[in-house]
Amino acid sequence: MPLFEAVRLALGMIRAQKLKSFFSLLGAFVGVMFLIAVVSIVNGMDRYMKEDFAGKLFGVNTFSVVYRPRVQIGDMSLEERRALRRRPRLKEDDYHAVQAMMGERALVAIESADRVSAYYDGRRSRNVEVRGVSESYFRIRNVEIAQGRPFSAQEVQRGANVVVIGADLQQRFFAGVDPVGRTIRIADDDFRVIGVAKSQGKVFGESLDKFAIAPYTSQMKKYVNPHKVVDAIIVKTDDLPSMRAAMIDVEGLMRTRHHLRPGESNNFHLETADDVLDFWGKISRVLFLALPMLVGISLVVGGIVIMNIMLMAVAERTREI
Repeated sequence: MPLFEAVRLALGMIRAQKLKSFFSLLGAFVGVMFLIAVVSIVNGMDRYMKEDFAGKLFGVNTFSVVYRPRVQIGDMSLEERRALRRRPRLKEDDYHAVQAMMGERALVAIESADRVSAYYDGRRSRNVEVRGVSESYFRIRNVEIAQGRPFSAQEVQRGANVVVIGADLQQRFFAGVDPVGRTIRIADDDFRVIGVAKSQGKVFGESLDKFAIAPYTSQMKKYVNPHKVVDAIIVKTDDLPSMRAAMIDVEGLMRTRHHLRPGESNNFHLETADDVLDFWGKISRVLFLALPMLVGISLVVGGIVIMNIMLMAVAERTREI
């Protein structure tokens, strides 16, 4: 049969059997589109985690010294949880020691955080993340300033009650008004706004812009941690090899400061973006293992639809014959 005649006959059958043709196309469409959708979603999440999420939360060539891991991978026994709770907290003296050892090799900053309410002109914003940090924090975390300026080393030294707010607080308190120079109340203390950070967007639907950053020596210290205690010491180097070398040096310093003997496990943790990426790697491996099964189900469903349509067509032809 000539090709043109075959195409004409096929188009004629499609016009004559519109419903059957529709369901045949639907079955194939469901199977193929489900395959494309699942692969696209998993690949998109993988790229997002590696290029965006980890970079925003941890930074490039950056690691943090924390007293226990903030990202838990896998189940932990009750004894392991108790051991983590018994670990000593990091102190400001640890930060100064790390800073002195790193010198010009790296940027070093303190970070402590909690959540409180903020107030301005009779308005209230609940659950604001307040951070007590040192002046290098903005460069390490790549916090860009949209208005005003970050605070200086001198303001940290004298414990000035100055604050850089996120875009969410600006919209809540100062919509259409320049916030720089105005005073907001954070918990029970007044802080002068000196800057507004550029919007950082959202991660998994959670805003990254509902925060207030102040010097760790200011009155913010009352709300983030006990006296002289810090959540994390953040270190940023120029490149990955320098970061690896700095991690070895900082680990040795912290072991000495914590009086750990050779062979004893660390009672602190060096945290990098790799911790999050390792956690995501385990999830993505499960997804990729489940992918063939999910796609297989969709193709089976599509095949059943097409099979039933073909069965109906054969039954009709049998009666005609």
